[in-house]
Amino acid sequence: MIELTIKVGEQFMKILDLIKEQVSLKQTENAIFIEDESISYKELWEESEILANKLSYYPEKVMIGIAIHHPLQFIKWYIAALMNKQIPCVVDANLTNEKLNELAHIYSIQVFVNDANDITYMKHSKLNNVPDDILHIGFTSGTTGTPKAYMRNHDSWIKSFEYNEQLMNAYSQIIVAPGPHAHSLSLYALIFALSSGRGFIGQRNFNAQSLEKVMNNINQPKTLFIVPTILYSLINYKVNLNNVNSIFSSGAKLSPNIFQKFKNQYPYIDIIEFFGSSEASFISYNINGDAPCGSVGKLFPSVKVKIEDQDKDNVGRLYVKSDMTFSGYLNEEMREDWIKIGDWASITEQNELYLYGRESDRLIIGGKNIYPEIIEQNLLKCDEIEELIIISEKHEKFGEIAVLIYKGQVELTYLKVKNFLLNCGLSRYEIPSKLIKVNKMLYTSSGKIARHKMKSTYDLGGERWNQLL
Repeated sequence: MIELTIKVGEQFMKILDLIKEQVSLKQTENAIFIEDESISYKELWEESEILANKLSYYPEKVMIGIAIHHPLQFIKWYIAALMNKQIPCVVDANLTNEKLNELAHIYSIQVFVNDANDITYMKHSKLNNVPDDILHIGFTSGTTGTPKAYMRNHDSWIKSFEYNEQLMNAYSQIIVAPGPHAHSLSLYALIFALSSGRGFIGQRNFNAQSLEKVMNNINQPKTLFIVPTILYSLINYKVNLNNVNSIFSSGAKLSPNIFQKFKNQYPYIDIIEFFGSSEASFISYNINGDAPCGSVGKLFPSVKVKIEDQDKDNVGRLYVKSDMTFSGYLNEEMREDWIKIGDWASITEQNELYLYGRESDRLIIGGKNIYPEIIEQNLLKCDEIEELIIISEKHEKFGEIAVLIYKGQVELTYLKVKNFLLNCGLSRYEIPSKLIKVNKMLYTSSGKIARHKMKSTYDLGGERWNQLL
């Protein structure tokens, strides 16, 4: 595994300064490709200036909610807000009007822009006190409630850009991120591309064949930023990736089977898996599966972790501190340096990080702490399983039991799963008591399996659950 280093003590420019510098250098070169549309750096800047003029009626540091489906139109308004020293709020355009109004009320977002480029102004009695170095306001997925607004600062992403440059196995002129731009991974990739003078390929809605067509029309080296579900699609459709140097995969650990299948099809492409979060940015990285089995890789150089409330196996709550972290949640007291990630984890002396699942997902079976992610990571080695999650079900004797929900071509037997997991070194408490094969999973907007939706759908049963079988 390579060792990363990074320069410290330098004075950084703001993101808009970096983009403006690239505009002066690139001018007529294409900045963004979305399906059959493209726009040059010069055109992007000039059209953003027109929109900035429309926003000039509102004061500096006012929050501009941008709820727009089209990535190209979205980024113009995003840049326009930065031009006016206003704060872009990256809002999922798929939210209902009721949810948008709720966010506007909770976080005092005064200005909203929609798909029709209409500007709506809402007066709020209380305004937010946002630090001067804030790049934008993002929102958590809100899978278990109202999305939380978090503040992303300029320097944290600029530092992340430097790490990305070092991880690529060759210089790429094009960055590709076909996921939703309201998701932090695709937004990060888009800003990374514009700040470094690269072209960016995105999509309104992910489609493997359409993506292949656009990519093959641009004969330049490329790097992809994707989640595992998109990687699966690239493999299944045998997408031509001849000009791709590196793939950054985030959101879930790749199964050994999928990793090997990908490498068999595309042996020349580096796969860099990284673990992180919207708030913490990058935490650890794993290049070409070099990390020990079960590990999510080695910590980035500036990342420090601490594990609190450890059990006898040294598994505890994960806290992170680095120069890539966010600036805190809006309307909450400024955070301390340490960020609570919400995962159970352990760390080795070699700075290799192991995850055992979200705090809220831990099971207690027969008085034993059981971590679903450990069971999942081991079962992903099973050839018959394509995707899976482990959820809990209440049980009179054991308190709760583990339920395996999986996709695959073959119906698994309890005995096969039991023997497989015991051979992996797991205990009998970690063997799922129920096995359920489904044809479909529910996913989040970023392409990950929606664990809480799957559990609630299973618990409720009925027609909605039957639709997945």
